[in-house]
Amino acid sequence: MRTISCRHAVFLAIVGVLLLHMGTACAEERAAKDAESRIERVALFKNGLGFFTSGVTLPKDAAAVRLGQLPVPSFGTFWVGYGKNVSVRGLVASMEEVDEQVAVQSISQLLEANAGRKVKIRVGPGEDDILEGIVVSTDAETAGPETPSPYFMEARRTPERSHVPGGASSNLLLIRTDAGIVALHAGSATRVDFEGDDVVYTVTAEQKRPSIRLELERPAGGADLSITYLARGISWAPSYLLDLSDPERARFSARALIINEVADLDGVQLELVTGFPNIKFADVVSPIAMSQGLSDFLKALAGGRSEAGSQRYMMAQQMVLLNEPVFDAFEAAPVPSYSTAAAGAVAEDLFLYPVKDFTLKKGETAWIPLFTAEMPYKHIYTWRIGDCLDEDDRYRQGRRREDGEVAEEVWHSCRLVNQLEMPLTTAAAEFIKEGAFTGQDVCYYTAPGATTTIRINRAMNVLAEQGEVELERSRNVKRLHGYEYDLVKVRGELTLRSRLDKAVNVEVSKELSGEVLETESPAKDVQTAEGLRQVNPRHVLTWDIALKSGEERTLTYVYQVYVRS
Repeated sequence: MRTISCRHAVFLAIVGVLLLHMGTACAEERAAKDAESRIERVALFKNGLGFFTSGVTLPKDAAAVRLGQLPVPSFGTFWVGYGKNVSVRGLVASMEEVDEQVAVQSISQLLEANAGRKVKIRVGPGEDDILEGIVVSTDAETAGPETPSPYFMEARRTPERSHVPGGASSNLLLIRTDAGIVALHAGSATRVDFEGDDVVYTVTAEQKRPSIRLELERPAGGADLSITYLARGISWAPSYLLDLSDPERARFSARALIINEVADLDGVQLELVTGFPNIKFADVVSPIAMSQGLSDFLKALAGGRSEAGSQRYMMAQQMVLLNEPVFDAFEAAPVPSYSTAAAGAVAEDLFLYPVKDFTLKKGETAWIPLFTAEMPYKHIYTWRIGDCLDEDDRYRQGRRREDGEVAEEVWHSCRLVNQLEMPLTTAAAEFIKEGAFTGQDVCYYTAPGATTTIRINRAMNVLAEQGEVELERSRNVKRLHGYEYDLVKVRGELTLRSRLDKAVNVEVSKELSGEVLETESPAKDVQTAEGLRQVNPRHVLTWDIALKSGEERTLTYVYQVYVRS
């Protein structure tokens, strides 16, 4: 046997240390290190979706980075962006085990948490029904039965040997007494007395939660990543306030409610989106969230739909009636005066209104003033009259009364010109005058430079009546689609009566089917594209009239229409 020289031994020792160091370094690189993601930007839609942009700084000397928990993304929207100096192998989502301290919920849990302590347990109503001894741990399992996989022949755990997650206890209690071990049912213990005050009131419960791990080809310490995704749980709801104290220019104020149920926001760049985006898989959860199985994901994917096909996010119209409010005894409250409208950004068909340095914790709702601007407007009274011909080409003049609509509706409205460089999104619009509330309705989407009409309230002092009479009828003059049609000549009258103490402008619109023969009062006649497959063409007659105080006006028109006999 040859002996190893001292120099050779030193060399082997150095090599061993280097190999050990390299192995330790490789192990450190393989060990996942935590990296906190920061939400930096959120674009909010009004349908409960937000487009998030988060930033991550990679830790040093780590080829595996744990990103932790994120808002649950919609399918197809989760993306990771990185520079050329970062070599990404992939992302892995998995369920990691974590320990949580939860409060005890029963006497049995309390005894289990204080195993090894001396106690007195009352197990009955009598004076001798007291058990004294030391609590013995049952070492009960804390993990619940796992759902068996439908894709692999693996062992199934039986629920009889397990606990409910969250620290639920076993039905068995073990107490060591002077006479030996006593086992009793947990429900038999009605009172427990401990020695001392240092009683443990919490238990450790093992939970599983989804986590995302980023795997790199090599460490890229200090590099930044960006993570973008669409997620539910956050939304905004706009509202407008229109002060009509000035007879020509409305003071238009806008504000937003931000409802946050997804994550804490700290100094983020917020963008309020105006428009109606097409998001095909908004309701399909991305598998990266680990919140559903494969079969559930495939079912959701097959049923994925466009947001444009869903009407549940559309704002319902609201109507408030207020007749001649009297607030003479009170001073007018100050109206909002926010900043001017900020310069937004246009992304295809969407408009993004910016809110800088926005902070809002999860579970909070914020009220944000946006802007105040002056816009030209005018008061207008509108009367809309529907067509008497139904979809089956049958004449039904009395159907409005059959449906319970006895009185004609004339609405006092505000016709507003959007002079902003951004659109007005669909929102609730409230009207005030000299500090008094006068009405509320919906302002629908209005492009820059366009005009919109918003109803204020019912015009109870402008009375309207409408009626039509048959002048001539030619029987069975046409046969179409297997039906016989009569040609009927009809005369209509529209009557307005004013009980107001001032002159007002009234816009009257009458829908009708057939051919317009004459209008005694000048009317604008527009033939619409509705009913192109019907027997009769569709028309809209519009009159713009100035109705004086106490005046009565009658508008007449004559048309002929094919009616199914």
